[in-house]
Amino acid sequence: MSRDLISRVTRRAFQEWLVDWTLRTIAELFENHNVQCVALPEDKLPTGQRRSLVECYYASLDWSNPQDIRKILNAYEDILIQAPSQYEEGKQKLIRYLERDGYKYENGRIESNTLDALFIETIPSAGLDAEHLYIYIDRINASIKTDPSLAIGSTKELIEATLKTILNGYKESYDEKKDDIPKLLKQVQKLLELAPEEVDNAKKGSDTIKKILNNLGSVAVGIAELRNLYGSGHGRGQQSKGLTSRHAKLVVGAGTTLCSFLLETYEYRENFKP
Repeated sequence: MSRDLISRVTRRAFQEWLVDWTLRTIAELFENHNVQCVALPEDKLPTGQRRSLVECYYASLDWSNPQDIRKILNAYEDILIQAPSQYEEGKQKLIRYLERDGYKYENGRIESNTLDALFIETIPSAGLDAEHLYIYIDRINASIKTDPSLAIGSTKELIEATLKTILNGYKESYDEKKDDIPKLLKQVQKLLELAPEEVDNAKKGSDTIKKILNNLGSVAVGIAELRNLYGSGHGRGQQSKGLTSRHAKLVVGAGTTLCSFLLETYEYRENFKP
């Protein structure tokens, strides 16, 4: 289970800070940073209009998602910047809460020791229902330094989930249990017009293009094979000897680059349909 990247104590401290602000200013504060307001039932709301309004904005956030955390940190920066000089003591108290969560406020910016430690912050959604992909990204970020085997296994799962997400976007069928990564990738490459055999031989640099496209398959298949040898899964109860975070970073870097490329290609094809 993913952990919250900002503690409840810190969130409540900022919520209390806003009790003297106008409702309109609070709304602008969050909406300026694309934090959405969610309607909550009365029994889920704290006392007071302003606390309740903040709670409704908080409710739209996944506190374990780096993207959402960056948005709320941007809002917190505005709060600290706008704090009147006569309330310096209260402002410093908020900063200390942030520091306890692993953040540093400097020159009007909240720098994140926590987020900076993450290997991957985001991949493109390409207009697809891709939120579930962050499950694998969270696992990778949590394990790349401490459990390279798990990071490699999670990268394989991320690739497989990305391929299935693209196929779902095209409403293409596949066998959830039987189709492996090589088969899924061939299906996706054909849909995205990335199949090596379909490159026009008369096209300039066709041999090089084919080689690059073939290498897409090599990356995906290689990661799947490496996962079977060293990654998590298949009842492994301990980390593989000799496998370090640098190996995991190589695999994760190649795998996430592949996923980003495929998702961006899907987006491009959808935006420029004839």
